[in-house]
Amino acid sequence: MSQTIKEIYSLNQNNQNAEPEYALDKWYARLINKTADEIDLEDVSRMLTQNVFIDLGIKKAMEILSEDPIAGVFYDGQLLELLSAVDLDEFKDLSQLKLLLQEINNNLSNFDWSSEEDQIEYNELLTNCLNRINL
Repeated sequence: MSQTIKEIYSLNQNNQNAEPEYALDKWYARLINKTADEIDLEDVSRMLTQNVFIDLGIKKAMEILSEDPIAGVFYDGQLLELLSAVDLDEFKDLSQLKLLLQEINNNLSNFDWSSEEDQIEYNELLTNCLNRINL
């Protein structure tokens, strides 16, 4: 995908010459000039937290989780935690998300956990996320 987010969503920024003052504004200005392929874990985490481009954020979160189910910027499992807090009603392809989460659930014992407590917490988070999708 070679289009930037600005082009995909047909965004028109009126104040393009003004330098963003706040960190979140600076991040947003950088984000909309990226292509979908350039979006990284930190971008996805902020997209989900800030409720920005949620559909794209969920799709990218699924890509990241399929490669690293315990991905997180600050701690293991953070991306799944952020994803579980998002309103999934607007996401069009819940079946793909459900399949991914079920696959992760089937492979939980294969992950390298730093403690049994981490594994239990992640399992609870995963179960809650799956239950939300099944409703």
